[in-house]
Amino acid sequence: MIAHVAEASELSGRVVLWLDPEANYPAARLEAPVRLAAAYGAEIETVVVSDGSAGEAEGVPVRMVGQSARAVPGGFVAHERRFELLMTRCRRAVDEVGAAHGVKVRHTLASGDAVDRISEMCDERGPWNIVALARMPAARSDSVIGTLLANVSGATGFLLCGEQRSKQSRVVVIVEDAERLPSMLRAAERLSAPKAPVHIVIGADTADDYAEIEGQSRLLVSETTLPIIFEEAGPTFGVPGALTEFIARLKPSLTIGVFGGSALADGRELARASVVARTPILLVR
Repeated sequence: MIAHVAEASELSGRVVLWLDPEANYPAARLEAPVRLAAAYGAEIETVVVSDGSAGEAEGVPVRMVGQSARAVPGGFVAHERRFELLMTRCRRAVDEVGAAHGVKVRHTLASGDAVDRISEMCDERGPWNIVALARMPAARSDSVIGTLLANVSGATGFLLCGEQRSKQSRVVVIVEDAERLPSMLRAAERLSAPKAPVHIVIGADTADDYAEIEGQSRLLVSETTLPIIFEEAGPTFGVPGALTEFIARLKPSLTIGVFGGSALADGRELARASVVARTPILLVR
């Protein structure tokens, strides 16, 4: 599937930005989803999910109203007020970055299971949505990402926001299956600066697989006019996180890859790659 988000006028998708009111969102962390929306002429719709269960949500961004707040006179009201203030702060941060890039921003408050609500939002106005996670879920993140991929059918991609270290356009595409390369390159071309080269990193555990994927990839890009640079990463030999440091040295402004492969094997490695490489990561199906 092509990682794509519909233009605002098409009314068939947008960037759904999942916010956690407890988190702080500097402008640098919000640049990736806003720039993505701008590149496609799309809107952003933020969503805050409230009244969830911590056990069911597995550490995802939800609001919890604790017993202690209920036990103290006025505690519930104070908690509600705090939640509203934090939510307003997050929304204002997105509004400011959106205005700077000419991107329309709308806001939604939902309740219940976060994945269900996001899935419904994407089905109601889809199918060309991209879901952006403003922060990596704190607990069992591999389960959260996997659940999103499995259940949100109205999304073509998932963006893990991150603060960009690189000020220049340097999009890195991690290729583990040559058949996915054409659609990944179309997204990379849209999200990179004009005439900026796209950097391809091969993700493979063995030397034979590496050579095969590289050969197929070079054949696929031979007829494209997009400037391509093949980075010599070498096989990972099954070592977890082997590509993370290599990608970090490239200082990407955006990394495009797949979840569950050699490079981004699980949620822990995905979170580590985002922190170490200081790069937003777009996961494609």
